Amino acid sequence: MRGTKLKAWRVPPVWKFLQTGGATAAPDNSKVLQRQRQLLTATQAALNAVYADVRTGLLETVGIDCTLAVEEFCSVVLELSAETDTELVARAIDLENVEAWCDTQGRVNVAINPWYSTKDVDQTVLSAVKVIHVLLGIHATDNPKTQNLKQKLLSSVAEVLSIQKGVKRRK
Repeated sequence: MRGTKLKAWRVPPVWKFLQTGGATAAPDNSKVLQRQRQLLTATQAALNAVYADVRTGLLETVGIDCTLAVEEFCSVVLELSAETDTELVARAIDLENVEAWCDTQGRVNVAINPWYSTKDVDQTVLSAVKVIHVLLGIHATDNPKTQNLKQKLLSSVAEVLSIQKGVKRRK
């Protein structure tokens, strides 16, 4: 086993309690509730930053989008096509030392954690990208939505050359 497996952050019960505003009363001399709200805000900001980096990495390299899931565990949910074998993809990512699983709807969840270092974020992206690239054969340049102008022009030129070759062969 290479390195330490990156695990999903388990959302503490107080997280949802604070988000819903369930905690409103505290003893006069207690600062716990105030500090917990500050911690919640800071943790949410860190989690959003990790998610944004993972999403950007996936879009730039394989053209796959994802959404943030903060339920019992934190993860990004990959937006794969309906015909994808999600169990296979989840198991393969999990074998790359990044926790991954299929949820009840059969979608691939890849673990994220607000305490990930930038190296951990890179490992998360690279593990998912490697599996998606190898198992599904997907590249960002295959998806017109994720291509920049240069990639679109090169793709168009390659397509025109391919069509010309086909026409020459038929003559």
